[in-house]
This record gives sequence, structure tokens and C-alpha cells, in this order.
Amino acid sequence: MTEKRKVYTKIMQKLKKMMPQAPQNQMVTVAMMVAGIVLGGKAQLSAMSLEIPHPAKPASLEKRMHRLVKNERFEVETNYLPFAELILSHLADKPLVLAIDGSSVGRGCMAIVIGVIYHRRAIPLVWLVYKGKKGHTTAERHIATLQKMLPLLPEEADVVLLGDGEYDTTEMLAWVTEETDWKFVVRTSKNILITHNGIQYPLRELCAGQGTCTAAQDVLFTAEEFGPVLAVAWWGKSYKDPIFLISNCSSLTLVCHYYRRRFRLETLFSDKKSRGFHIHKSHLSDPNRLSRLLLASSLAYIWLIHLGMMVFQDDSIRSLIDRTHRTDKSLFRLGLDWVKYCMTHGLDIFIAFHLFGQPVPI
Repeated sequence: MTEKRKVYTKIMQKLKKMMPQAPQNQMVTVAMMVAGIVLGGKAQLSAMSLEIPHPAKPASLEKRMHRLVKNERFEVETNYLPFAELILSHLADKPLVLAIDGSSVGRGCMAIVIGVIYHRRAIPLVWLVYKGKKGHTTAERHIATLQKMLPLLPEEADVVLLGDGEYDTTEMLAWVTEETDWKFVVRTSKNILITHNGIQYPLRELCAGQGTCTAAQDVLFTAEEFGPVLAVAWWGKSYKDPIFLISNCSSLTLVCHYYRRRFRLETLFSDKKSRGFHIHKSHLSDPNRLSRLLLASSLAYIWLIHLGMMVFQDDSIRSLIDRTHRTDKSLFRLGLDWVKYCMTHGLDIFIAFHLFGQPVPI
């Protein structure tokens, strides 16, 4: 049995165990997709088909995968739910820091993704794909994506939601405030009006200069006077421009601490795009089909993050692919490089779709 065949077989066995209720032929196809994405480094059906160790010809394998991504009975949320719930259950003993952001996927489509921050990476949990170009979309789409999170969260979980300037709409923040008990920290424009102590002025006037971080409590946000919120003007010494934030947290220190972590979701997109899976070049243009492809790429991502953490914590294997005295590679890159190393040297590769060190019920 070839090394690729071993990897594909183990992926298939693991998915069948974790999803016994799913049609087995679908899990076989998902296993093909996960193996093809990781082994080939591209989330493109034609490229994936060339990496799958199967007696069928690549053209037949590509057709099989295409049938799955266009199968309307294959429900993304139902099939990904066990994996997302498992990840969140492992992290729920401390605040769950969620980051929401958007990126281009496929041809002419965008995805809004919510990921949970984990060791300088963001693990994808839910997403919404729609036809459109890069730029701001509607608050209704933001809320629809956030609603997908509600059934996943463990009871009594403390949640912090992070977002950039696209997610500062009063409609979305009102939904978060009224429907959840989450904390939020979102970036906003310097020209947004705030009302503080009865005086209305643009948020930029709160900034006290480079090297400062200034806050105003009990602020009403925008001309609609949403709030009260904490308004922050943060111009770090190394920042080219100041950052303006609003939050329902009461602590300035916590607001800055959490917002630093928002950038982790951008690393998810770079891992899935230019640095890793090239999902933006998938050639698919239908949102539902892209959403099913995102499921396979997210499973591949979880597996590589698991391997990356395993390698990171064991210097005896980390030294084979990275320097141990400094952190040069991300968990994603460590995981991907470890797969390549094992394939080259005929070593066994561990397959997992949960976080490293997490007990699983199977």
C-alpha cells in the first residue's frame, strides 16, 4: 500500500467513525477531498483528483467530488456540527474568542467566516457564502452568520466577538446585545460620531497622539446613539495610524488584548489561500457548492493544526522540520511540512479532526 493510500484510508476510517449517521459513500468522497487538498495543496477538484490514490481515473474522481459539492441533500451545517462542537467543548473552560471576517472564495463569491482563536490561528466554525465582490455587505448577512453559532456554543460559555470595520453596524451590534450575552470588540471609522457627556463629536477627537490609548466610557455610538459602549482610540508606537474601537467591555486593557487577536482570522484566510489551499482559485462559482468545499478544506485545516501542535510540543520531531530555539513556522505550516516529511520517509501519519491533547468520545 502506497503512503498516499495509507493516508486516504485512515482519513476515511476516521470520518466514518466520527459521523456514523452520515451516508458512508458521502464520507468516502469527503475523505477523498480532504486527502486531495492536503496532499496536493490545492482546493481545486481537478488538482485534488490527481492526488487521490484510487483505482478510478482522475476524471472519474473529479466527477464524484463534483456530485458531492452540488448535492443539495448534503447539509454543511449538519455534517460539520460534530467537529465544531468538539472543538468548542475543549476550549469552553475559558472565554471563547470568536473572530468574524470575510474573504473571496471561488469565482465571484465571498465567504463570511467565524473562527475561534486557538494558538495564533483561527479554527473555522461557521460560514456563509454568497455572490458578491470584496467590500462591505449587509448587516442581515452578518446576523445570519452569527445565528449559525448559537446552537454550537456550550452552555454558560463566555464569548467575545471580534470584528473589523465592516462589522460595526448598529443593526448587528443590536442583535448581539439583544439576543446574546456576548462581549464584542469591533473596529470602526475615525469619523463616526459619538456622544459623550451630552456632547457629540467625531471619534477621531478622542485620540491623544501616537503612543497613547484613550478611552471614553458610557458613549452613545453613531447618530443613532447606540449604546452605551466603550469608545477607544489606540495609536500604538509602531502603528502607522490609530485604531478606533467600540466595545461593551468595561476594561480598556481587555479591549486591546482581545482586538490584537482578531488578526488571527486573517491568518486562516492566508492559510486557505496563498499560503496553503488556494481556495480562492477553486473555479467554483455557486455559493452552495463552495460552502461544501469549505467543509472539506476546514476538516483538512483542523487536521493540520492538530499535527502542527503535536510537532510544536515535541522537539524530537520538530527538529526534523524546523528550528526548535525559535518559532519560524505557524502551526499550519508545521502540520503541512510534517505530512510531507512523513510521506517522504515512510512514517505513519496520525489522523485527527479535533484539537491536540483533546480527549474524544470514540
